[in-house]
Amino acid sequence: MKGRKCGNGRLGGMSVSEIERILLSASPYATLASQRNRWNPPIMIAKQIIRAILLVVALGALAIWANSAYRKSQGAGLGGPKTDDPAAVPGHQVVMTYFISGERCENCRKIEALAQETVAREFAADEAAKRVVFRVVDTGAPGQAHFVKDYQLTEKMVVLCHRVDGKETEWRAMEKIWDLLDDPDGFRNYLAEGIRGYLKR
Repeated sequence: MKGRKCGNGRLGGMSVSEIERILLSASPYATLASQRNRWNPPIMIAKQIIRAILLVVALGALAIWANSAYRKSQGAGLGGPKTDDPAAVPGHQVVMTYFISGERCENCRKIEALAQETVAREFAADEAAKRVVFRVVDTGAPGQAHFVKDYQLTEKMVVLCHRVDGKETEWRAMEKIWDLLDDPDGFRNYLAEGIRGYLKR
């Protein structure tokens, strides 16, 4: 008996291309491809979430680094004044401390500059001999908070401390510095008079 032959390339009423589609859909490779297509969207979403988290972490680290660098530049001051406790010297000594805390505005920097200029211009020899010392102290730094109570600080302030043989005998908050910001000469004279008053005792 001769084999049955379907015309126009059809077998049992189905074309060859239809049969190939059925076979491919039944193969394990087709099933695997289908599963991949099914799970790709969640994997892509997970990858996007991970990328977003890494980006947030990187930006956070950058912000911390930038803030640290900024605070260092703020605390450095002009010319890098001393921040530690000055060494004791025999006789009279005046320690002029500019107490700061937090961010520093333009006026805050101006106070530091004028205070440092006062010592450099009027007391160069005394500064070299450590009889006059200028320093900047951040009361927000570790171990420095006690100065707020010691000198009754309520704002950024310049304080003159009179020491005799290394022992502090009295101190004075130079409260008029804020009123003299627009008068540099008056500002410097005000501080200079206070320093001289202690040195002459």
